[in-house]
Amino acid sequence: MDTLDLHLGRPVVRGALTVFPVWNGAAVTARGYDLGSGALRVEERTGAPVVAELVVTNTGPRPALLLEGELLQGGQQHRVAARSVVIDSCASHVLEVRCVEEGRWSGGRGHARTGHRAPVSVRAAQAQQSTWQRVRDLESRHGGGETHSLGDTLAGVEERAAALVAHLVPLPFQTGVVLCIAGQPVQLEVFDSPRTLAAVWDAALRAAAVDALDAASIPTPGRRARRFLDRVRQLSTEPAVSKGGRSELRSSPYVELAGLSWRGRTVHAVATNPRHESLHA
Repeated sequence: MDTLDLHLGRPVVRGALTVFPVWNGAAVTARGYDLGSGALRVEERTGAPVVAELVVTNTGPRPALLLEGELLQGGQQHRVAARSVVIDSCASHVLEVRCVEEGRWSGGRGHARTGHRAPVSVRAAQAQQSTWQRVRDLESRHGGGETHSLGDTLAGVEERAAALVAHLVPLPFQTGVVLCIAGQPVQLEVFDSPRTLAAVWDAALRAAAVDALDAASIPTPGRRARRFLDRVRQLSTEPAVSKGGRSELRSSPYVELAGLSWRGRTVHAVATNPRHESLHA
């Protein structure tokens, strides 16, 4: 992962949610990949399915990006992508995932990409047991179904989450956001292209809104967002741990940073504040 050249803008406040725009000084105009709409086939592993793994096949003519946090519904149980990955044209990749439907292990092979993303509280879980606990916590606040499905919980609050972030749009050349809840930064997400942010904008903000729906309506001051961004920049210069040959991980007491490097640049970076109260509910 190259050192992140990030710049913070003025925020928008909606209830407990404060959204700071971010610009990436290393942004590109020609991405070299698509987001794989209609070209990515997501399936259970052949033979004996594995809870923590799915197989993604790119049937399209260009490399395709699948993002960490994407909800993949169907198969033996619903999953969430644990890492971002670029899959080459006409290639397959074993994707690291986490189950977000604890009460089901039956069904077909295929998974649907619905465009939904998991809330930050679920995405930040470090293991399967903690992922299930985060899903149960959301379900206890917002309701759910018999199989403890994150998809059911999100469907139940979809209108409220959409209303909270209605009419928010990315600014010209914006490539990322710092999302803050109840007065503190919780996550930075930044891409290598404004086109990528624009494509995932609605799903990313609605997912953050789910965590903010019942939180205290405290705006986040700019100094806290700037301090968080400074810690992310500093951590991006530290030695990384490779994950599956594609993702790089770094951590400190204040930031957990994951980045996907591809063709010599950081395509997608996610930094989470492990001290945020929403991650310890």
